[in-house]
Amino acid sequence: MNKQIRQRLIGAVLLLILAAILSPLVFRTPAQIRTALNMEIPPAPDYQPVVVEPVVSEEVEAAAAERMQSDRNEIVAAAGQPGNPPAAPPADGKEQVLETLTTPPPPALSAGDDPVLAGFVVQVGSFTQQDSANALLVRLKEAGFRAYMETDSRDGNLYHRVMVGPEIRKEDAEQTRQRLANDSRFNLDGLVRIYAP
Repeated sequence: MNKQIRQRLIGAVLLLILAAILSPLVFRTPAQIRTALNMEIPPAPDYQPVVVEPVVSEEVEAAAAERMQSDRNEIVAAAGQPGNPPAAPPADGKEQVLETLTTPPPPALSAGDDPVLAGFVVQVGSFTQQDSANALLVRLKEAGFRAYMETDSRDGNLYHRVMVGPEIRKEDAEQTRQRLANDSRFNLDGLVRIYAP
């Protein structure tokens, strides 16, 4: 095929394509063009709002709220009372043994404080001997730290963990951990853990 004929055919094809693109714009009325170029957002569709049924009935929720408030009031009232007298030793002279392993309550609260329901503690030691845990606990309390001990059984072994806290914010627990690490009396490299009574 001759080069000149090929160029004419390509030109004709390009003109036909251009005509196909421009012909709708040329032969439309201005009203049709405005309608075609209208960019308005259509109105929102009508829909029915979804009503989610509560999982817990209002009566159960109200009873739970009332119970939490009464528990809080009891804790605050107990914190405001002077220390309870020590329990009398049993009549048979034997020391009572803790039958269930539980976490002891956190340190006593003042009357105006709200109880800490969750937060963070610093675990400073874990001992198999209760005497070692008690010795560290006494040293920490004498130094002004809020310390307590948890007893836990794992793989048939009894562990006594010494904790400092609780703190509501993790940053405060991290600061306590750093103070214990920097204190030359202890040099304890603690571990910040989640506290849940």
